Amino acid sequence: MSAVSVLWTLLSAVGLFTSSLALFSPFWHEHIPDANLTNSNKSFIAFGLLRFCLQDQFVTLQDINEFKDSRDCSFYEGLFSGIPSVFWKVAAIIYTTAILLQVVALLLAHIFCCQKFVCGKAITKVAAVIHSTAVFLLLVSVIIYWCGLNSSFVKQHCGPSSFYFNAGTCQIAWGCVLATVSAALLIFCPLIAHHLAVTTPRSKATVV
Repeated sequence: MSAVSVLWTLLSAVGLFTSSLALFSPFWHEHIPDANLTNSNKSFIAFGLLRFCLQDQFVTLQDINEFKDSRDCSFYEGLFSGIPSVFWKVAAIIYTTAILLQVVALLLAHIFCCQKFVCGKAITKVAAVIHSTAVFLLLVSVIIYWCGLNSSFVKQHCGPSSFYFNAGTCQIAWGCVLATVSAALLIFCPLIAHHLAVTTPRSKATVV
């Protein structure tokens, strides 16, 4: 295996792990109550594509941090059917498809094409196309997720000012950032795959 192919493998594996972690994270957006405002919403809410966290009447930020660390969060009721926005349902389907495509690309390029098997350029090119599709779907799903901020669920917990691409009083959390960073990281995978397909001689088309 060349250094470039090892880099491809590592980027693919890391991107698959981080994007999967983001999918199941309930911390895409969150509302942290302000303890200094007596009339403010005292509930803590965090939500993502598949899971959410909700706790009423927090008094201190320490209470919130302890709750977040306990990971006492759950899937939406009925899992997929309970997702509170049509946009989020579409985004979840597209995001899951992207992850499955990442798995296929990883298998094609880095497991089946090991030193014991002969792997031609065609396999590398197919893996590059699959990876490109996965990256595109990830970006699309994140954009669609932001459209779901106009739902009644978000308005209830983040205020009536929430709208498309506007979370109102809620703030972006690490899950959404991780999903975006994962997509940006995975952009390099099809570029590396294309480079390997172009530069690998036919006589050395054993593993990439």
